[in-house]
Amino acid sequence: MVALTAFHALRSGDLRTIRLADIRSGRLYLSTRVIPLAEPVRVRIQAWLSERERRWPHSANPYLFISRRTAVCVEPVGVAWVTQRLGLTAQAIREDRILDELHATGGDIRRICDLFGLGIAGAARYGSALEHPDLAYYK
Repeated sequence: MVALTAFHALRSGDLRTIRLADIRSGRLYLSTRVIPLAEPVRVRIQAWLSERERRWPHSANPYLFISRRTAVCVEPVGVAWVTQRLGLTAQAIREDRILDELHATGGDIRRICDLFGLGIAGAARYGSALEHPDLAYYK
């Protein structure tokens, strides 16, 4: 989960509802976009799938991330489970990743839209945040 959030800035809802069938050919197919997965993310997903199979070999749960509670049903994990596993909110990691990409690209709003599925207005809000004095370390 950390790799998906740190590399691709996924939201908590995205993490919770990724189905096993949504990952194929090195891509993550979300309802709104297709994300080519970074190699480190693919490696970690494969490790998780191996662990998942070891822990719950007979689970019929179609979601990528399952817990001891959801392994015996077909429901996604909850928001609290995701936050607990990440150690902070997915939104906090997402915001940091977006700001980092904006800094690295010199404020390229279009790239942020394409990479993270943001609209122009949302990406522009992140872009304007780079000028905030508390983010001076990005300069």
